[in-house]
Amino acid sequence: MSEPKAEPGTDTPTGTDPDAKYDRPGYEDKSFGQAVDQDQQLVDRLVDESDGDLEQAEARFEDESAGAPARARQDLDES
Repeated sequence: MSEPKAEPGTDTPTGTDPDAKYDRPGYEDKSFGQAVDQDQQLVDRLVDESDGDLEQAEARFEDESAGAPARARQDLDES
């Protein structure tokens, strides 16, 4: 019996979806290196899309980075 496929945008324990976001504390879904790689590519893309406006790119990074869902939950827990 084969394992069910993950929905696009979610990740598996082996980190097979490069566009997935972390949604579990401890980031069990990906290796740290995969997350760093993904975020480095995101930074490059966001800086290009913002025509070099680093403040705009940083604001978008906070919402779109690999750890954004976990950070959002942590912010809610602290309030």
